[in-house]
Amino acid sequence: MNQLAVQSGFKSRVSKVSPKMFFDNMIFTASSDVIKSLNSQSIEMKQNFNVDITKQGLNERYSEKAAFYLKSILGQICINGGSNNPIDEGWLGIFNRIKIKDSTKFVLPEEYAKIMPGFGGVSSKSAACIQYEFDLKNGTITDCNITPANRPDSTDARDTQDDVLPNDLIIRDLGYYSTGVLMKFIEKRAFIISKLNAKAVAYEKKDNGYEPIEFDKLYKWMKKNKKKRVEKQVYISSEVKFPVRLIIEVVPDEVFAKRMQKVNKYNKKMGHSTSDDYANRARFNLIITNIPYEKVPMEVIVALYHIRWQIELVFKVWKSTFGIHKIGKMKYYRWLCILYAKLILITIYWQTIMSTRTYLYKTKGKLLSIDKCFKTLKDKTDKLREAIRKGSQFIKKLIAGVKEIISERHWLEKKKNKLNFEQIIYLDYCKSNIYVYI
Repeated sequence: MNQLAVQSGFKSRVSKVSPKMFFDNMIFTASSDVIKSLNSQSIEMKQNFNVDITKQGLNERYSEKAAFYLKSILGQICINGGSNNPIDEGWLGIFNRIKIKDSTKFVLPEEYAKIMPGFGGVSSKSAACIQYEFDLKNGTITDCNITPANRPDSTDARDTQDDVLPNDLIIRDLGYYSTGVLMKFIEKRAFIISKLNAKAVAYEKKDNGYEPIEFDKLYKWMKKNKKKRVEKQVYISSEVKFPVRLIIEVVPDEVFAKRMQKVNKYNKKMGHSTSDDYANRARFNLIITNIPYEKVPMEVIVALYHIRWQIELVFKVWKSTFGIHKIGKMKYYRWLCILYAKLILITIYWQTIMSTRTYLYKTKGKLLSIDKCFKTLKDKTDKLREAIRKGSQFIKKLIAGVKEIISERHWLEKKKNKLNFEQIIYLDYCKSNIYVYI
């Protein structure tokens, strides 16, 4: 902590509030369900370290350098985290890493607008975005970056396109879609599963050249022949035309109706009309991948794409359990320090859960519920602070005790008519259907 404090500029001279004391105070603040006042933090500092500091003096400690110090700690935890015993079972075993990425956004006070601009309009002049990516196999966090909300996910995709290795599987939603980025991944011998962008044209190779798929005709053919799902070899990008598998799945009528209602409402607001081409494509889920069929069949590709929803569960925990979107009236760098402290707590607990998950899955055949585990671990934050103050042996002892606690009554529950993560990784395909073995 001292080394990182010096490197970040947070510590330039001897101070009565050491980097370790400041960090402890931040964990105290981050673990609370309500925003701790500066006065409460000052009292806590006195009780734990016998240090007298006024609330004004403490407020001065919240600076750009303090935020960078906490960001450095978060970076170190992410680099050194992850389980050495990843889940390699089922379909996950054929990939090096399975990198899932998404972002979560939330509105900030209007005073932060110059530093953290939002989307504009009355309700979001200022907003934050957290770009988050992790390896599903071992829980390693590969990206956790705070940016202004007006920075598109597609920009993030371009800026981080070199952060892949051969045999990685990259699963992302449409916000990150970029033909150039997908080509870069494929060039680096990585695999992708993605929805096809609504504006991207999918071509089939014919005797007389390349012809775009006519989705209105395809829908009529699939309905007539009672086909729920088909696969085609297609070429995307009008210039390079690189080959991918396109999995075409008809959605229920109620899903189609909701899609059209949403887009029609938006287009009406913007003064546009919905094109026939969009309406024809809205009849389908369109998933593209470069994974060879002999490695993973069509039905399993569809199921693997649904794994992406694991990250939505993570964001739900961030907001419901840790309240990362709840902001009081305070200066910008105090808010940023609190957010980094919450992300540090989340990351410590995430890595504890991930390492325990693999062991318990391989010994008991059941998966842990992320939501249940986070709630229990958050309640243990006071013990974590105490262990950090006492040293590494106490931290190891605490983690061992915590793993024992979450190994009971923290199991993932199966939902009716839905495949859970445990079932998806063990999907096996036979000629007529999908069956599950555990």
